[in-house]
Amino acid sequence: MRWLTLGLGAALGYFLASGEGRQNLDKMSQNAQKLWNDPKTQEKVGHVQETAQQKFAEVKNSDKVQDLAAKVGAGEKDALKGDDRASRSEDSFADQRVTESNNDNVQAANATGADPDFISDPSTALGDEGPTAR
Repeated sequence: MRWLTLGLGAALGYFLASGEGRQNLDKMSQNAQKLWNDPKTQEKVGHVQETAQQKFAEVKNSDKVQDLAAKVGAGEKDALKGDDRASRSEDSFADQRVTESNNDNVQAANATGADPDFISDPSTALGDEGPTAR
């Protein structure tokens, strides 16, 4: 893997750093554009797109997929019925959200004006994380 990375880096350096490499890169990109814009290539691309859309429609409308989709939908409805919160509106949930944490970093973040969501490790004190103050 290291040799592959080294080889790719050397090739990239050649193409981007040397004048001859940039000319070769321009030639390759022009050839790629010609190939992509070739009517035969576009015909094949269109054929592949049509085939993919047909296969997608076949799979989407197949009995197995429809049965599984119905089961998943029924499972979600059953889960919501069993949950007493399902009858409440989403707005009532906003009032019951936890707004404070027992984590010491939250108080430290509030004291310094930092966003506690950006603290990566709750076990590390806020003063020990991130860039140091100047």
